[in-house]
Amino acid sequence: MINLGIIGLGNMGMGHCLGFDRLSDCHVLAVADNDEKRLENSQNFFKKNTPRLFTDYRALLKMEELHAVIIATPTYFHKQITIDALRAKKDVFLEKPIAPTIEETDEIIEAVAKTDRILQIGLVYRYSNLYRTMAHLIEDKTFGNVMMAYCKEFRDNFPSPWFFDETKSGGAILDKNCHHFDLFSWFIQSLPKKVIALGGQHVIKSGHKINCSYSSHQGKTLEKPTIVDHANVLVEYENGAKANLGLCMYEIEPIEGLEIGIIGDNGAWALAKNDTRLDIAGGPIGMEREVKVDYYSDNEKVGHIGCQTERREFLDCVKLRTQPYANLAIGREACVISMAAERSIKEERAVYISEFLNPKIQQIFKELNYVTHPKTPNTFSLETSDLILKLKKELRIRERKLKRELDKIKEDIKNLSK
Repeated sequence: MINLGIIGLGNMGMGHCLGFDRLSDCHVLAVADNDEKRLENSQNFFKKNTPRLFTDYRALLKMEELHAVIIATPTYFHKQITIDALRAKKDVFLEKPIAPTIEETDEIIEAVAKTDRILQIGLVYRYSNLYRTMAHLIEDKTFGNVMMAYCKEFRDNFPSPWFFDETKSGGAILDKNCHHFDLFSWFIQSLPKKVIALGGQHVIKSGHKINCSYSSHQGKTLEKPTIVDHANVLVEYENGAKANLGLCMYEIEPIEGLEIGIIGDNGAWALAKNDTRLDIAGGPIGMEREVKVDYYSDNEKVGHIGCQTERREFLDCVKLRTQPYANLAIGREACVISMAAERSIKEERAVYISEFLNPKIQQIFKELNYVTHPKTPNTFSLETSDLILKLKKELRIRERKLKRELDKIKEDIKNLSK
């Protein structure tokens, strides 16, 4: 049985309270937040557990019976709390992004390297049935090689005032889109090379009132927000692939929802919409069809898609002393692309990923056997696995048919030329 502490009880932290409370192989022994009302309210999110309440996370870390902690605080607290947790010999689940700056990100990585602790990054899409289905289809060459990818993230405002301060959040692109840049790298299976971005403030300026469908700060007036509220980002990869992302942070409900698309060099494509639908078509696939995916077993309706699979893996890593799928190398790469986009907007130039290289960090990743492109685990439902096998069979049949048709055309051309 793994004994957990949860630090930070905002939207993400409360989600972790709900999620870990449902898992049978852990106990949530303590929660910490500097807001006493949140602490009291957190008790409503537990059915199995009755955790101790702390207003100071350092007191929580002194509990020797705790094996691991979940850190779901605002990003600008990540570095100190993570380092303190590692020094207290706790394994760590750290919400994304790792930190608001590359310097703090690398300090956390260096701190982990000095211990034997597990640290998993909260890149929840890595654990979703939807995106793992896409990744398996990609790895099986359903689309040939993915050479283009895109993301459309048009949504409402951030929920809390601290997000709008770039020194605290790292910026809108880092906080919101590190998820999506991680998807790009996962699907394209190449290292990012260069980032070009445009962005600015259309709406979210001084005097803007927070407009977010799930915010407890709804209507709060902002003073001098420093984040962009829109951006267009182009990422070039070392294999020549391109990915583009469009962000808007001031849409008002109903929200259009997230779209993630890929196109392969065989002309086939896939499109995921609103985290609840996956369509594929083109090339050897032929006419458009929907891929049926189990969208709920990975989250059990207690949060974002993938959240329960993510939590289960963390517990398994703590028990088995294995490295998580969403490791620090993957987390850092997602942050670096985001930070490069933020820098590109400020400096009005193309930013090369090499500007963020750190030989010391690269050596740490090598020693810890962290990789940025690990093979996708097969943890989704049997129904989805059977569907992929069926699609593979259909693709093989269609490819053989196309080859026969091409051979016939070649033969006809040969006969005509005689």
